[in-house]
Amino acid sequence: MLNYEKLSKSARTRTAILLLLLYMVLAMADLLISFFGGIVLGVLFMQFEVEVKKFSKHYFTKESLKSGLLSRYATLSDDQKTFFKAALQVLVLVLMLTGILHLFWGGIISGMLLATIANDLVRKRRKRNKANAARQKH
Repeated sequence: MLNYEKLSKSARTRTAILLLLLYMVLAMADLLISFFGGIVLGVLFMQFEVEVKKFSKHYFTKESLKSGLLSRYATLSDDQKTFFKAALQVLVLVLMLTGILHLFWGGIISGMLLATIANDLVRKRRKRNKANAARQKH
């Protein structure tokens, strides 16, 4: 530890400010690591779900949905589903910025939502490219 009595007042002030800045940098780094770690974990969860579905297709056949929120979500168009996921992403970001939702858990939810939104956008682009290729063929 430093012997503060031997330092001048200005040197002690500079040292205290530097230590405070170091603490703030480390605290922000911890928050960012927690958030981005959560995002990576959320994306990995979604990838794991895709792999499980590929591995055991016969267990995940489409069953009749019961009435409720899931059946209403299933009846939405693809564009409406993507918009709904984007709205949920905005809600999660607002909850994280207000401090209601912890950054790690918000990161996990954001990672899952971002992975599904990216998948929707890629699927939509492929569909559009196939339609353009079929149109140019004729």
